[in-house]
Amino acid sequence: MSTKIFNYDEDLPSIDKLSRQTVTSVLSCGPPIVKSPQDAADILFNKPLRHLRPRINHEILEHEITENELDIAANFGRFPYRPSELFLKLFHNVLCTLRRDPLAGRVSPSLIGSSGVIPLTIISTIPDIMQHYYHCIIHAKKEVLLATNFWEKSESVNIIGKALRDLSKRAGDENRQIIVKLMIDHPTKENITHFHNKLPPSKWSDYDIPLPDEIPNISLEVNNYHRVIMGTFHAKFMIVDRRIALLNSNNIQDRPNLEMMSHFEGDIVNSFYDTYLISWWIPFEPNIVCLKDEAHVIHRFKFGINNSKILSIKQPLRHAIARARLRLQCHLETEESDVYLHAPLASEEDENFILTSDERKANGNGFSTVAIQALVNHRRAHSPSVLVKATNNLAGAVIGYDLTPRSQSPLTHHLNKSSKSAHETRSDENLSNDELEKLASDFSPFIFHEEHKPIPIALVNRLPRGTPGHTDTANPQDAAWLGAFRYAKKSIFIQSPTLNASPAIDGIINACRRGVIVTLWLDLGFNDLVEGFGTFQGGTNESVVKKLYKKLKDGNDGSENYLEVFWYTGKDQARPLNFSQKKRNCHIKFMSIDDQVAIMGNGNMDTQSWFHSQEINAMVDSPVIVKEWMDALYKNQSTHKYGRVDLDGNWRDDKGNLNPNNGR
Repeated sequence: MSTKIFNYDEDLPSIDKLSRQTVTSVLSCGPPIVKSPQDAADILFNKPLRHLRPRINHEILEHEITENELDIAANFGRFPYRPSELFLKLFHNVLCTLRRDPLAGRVSPSLIGSSGVIPLTIISTIPDIMQHYYHCIIHAKKEVLLATNFWEKSESVNIIGKALRDLSKRAGDENRQIIVKLMIDHPTKENITHFHNKLPPSKWSDYDIPLPDEIPNISLEVNNYHRVIMGTFHAKFMIVDRRIALLNSNNIQDRPNLEMMSHFEGDIVNSFYDTYLISWWIPFEPNIVCLKDEAHVIHRFKFGINNSKILSIKQPLRHAIARARLRLQCHLETEESDVYLHAPLASEEDENFILTSDERKANGNGFSTVAIQALVNHRRAHSPSVLVKATNNLAGAVIGYDLTPRSQSPLTHHLNKSSKSAHETRSDENLSNDELEKLASDFSPFIFHEEHKPIPIALVNRLPRGTPGHTDTANPQDAAWLGAFRYAKKSIFIQSPTLNASPAIDGIINACRRGVIVTLWLDLGFNDLVEGFGTFQGGTNESVVKKLYKKLKDGNDGSENYLEVFWYTGKDQARPLNFSQKKRNCHIKFMSIDDQVAIMGNGNMDTQSWFHSQEINAMVDSPVIVKEWMDALYKNQSTHKYGRVDLDGNWRDDKGNLNPNNGR
């Protein structure tokens, strides 16, 4: 194939020939003819060279990267220092795709490699993540840009709606106007002729979106985006005032899922901002207002936990809850973007303010005032320095915990609040009360990352492709994933709700045969009706796992021993529950390579995400952040303890019994 490629393809265009200007900069300062992100993109970048796709695939899968090419990759990114060799190899792959299509990653090329800090990650249920969204939105000063795939009538939508109403009230009190843009994917007949279609206010009530008269001090615009047939807008992220960006696995809906969200600050926010503009594509009406307000590249960022040695105490969970909740309230109170979680705890003198603030009471979640009261009571007898629960340099706190004594475990109660379908779920009968209490104490959904300077981060996204077929891997997301499978030397860890894309299957097999330990945490039965054979999606998780083990065994080299597969198991369970029960599922999308580089965000390891959907992902080069993420993933589920699948692809308990009714 390589010879054929070189026979009919000219050399790839040089990466140096790509414009260093961005869609954001041209839209903010360009000529009057530039009315939309599309106009800016058309001025800056050539159309995709579609005939070069095989050549790109050769570069990614067969070409041996030279030291000079690594130097070019290192110099191309806006990195604070030279990244690791592994990161640079993956980033080289990413840059190759831009030589065919400069916007294959839905971000201007000069912004694809950047830097930033990650003060917070949440690994928990959707309500916990939506509560963080709420606090970030109500503290916006100028602008909120929000993107999600599903926007379904739900408690999650109610939280966002309430945030917008509260933000409008704040803005009115301060005599200012806020711009809010919302992107969703709800295919309609209008999307057949126009992939981007403005949703008129007359239809907002159908989606429980606040009407204009409910938010008089907010100018809201809704863009319904879908590239027919298969090009789903699968992105899930938010940018506030071009100062912070939130990237998460969950949609705005209620599901019994464990999800993951990370909070980014620094130069990388400019990259997220550019991605949002390119995704929006059509004119903003009215225009956005932070086009010239670049996020800080070098700044004195602050963190919720300022030291690595944190005192640990065995106090009731309510104190950790109160501390996390109060610190969240302090976010974005000033014009600085880096104040996150560093404000001092409230003193006893603040008691009246804390307990009477309309804003605190307006949360409507039933636990904020009670939690803060617990904090105030506790402050009378304890120093603030002991209100932190330490877990091996990883600090977190259970939030949303109902303080009223209940017969069920507080952990189970917390997980059950994620959706109506999970409300009656019981903790596993084989877990004792003492074990459940320990699990609840261990559960740490808020991860306050250790203080760190800006680290190399790249956006490894993919553009949407509506045309059916499984051929389009010439995009940054797939190039990074393929590089991970090819260049890993020790280990690959993947958590994904689904896995059936053929490049992922081939990559796993090749890595195991090289002696790389590949660990897969997948969901038992996730979307089987959609992913099964006959749907052209690649098969169910169970069928794929059995296929993987069979292919590895057929090599007769013992490589099947390098593949470790686990079914997701909820923190309060002792065996995996089938997705069809809708009680304990996991929707996290995460990959770690050699404990050095990690990729998190929107993309699943399934055929839809690999070949069709628009996905937004962050690739991070930091063994410290990777370890904190991995520790948190292990802490907030019981997958590693109870989910192991045998080499025949079947799950069995510790007595050798198969999962009753396959977990259904």
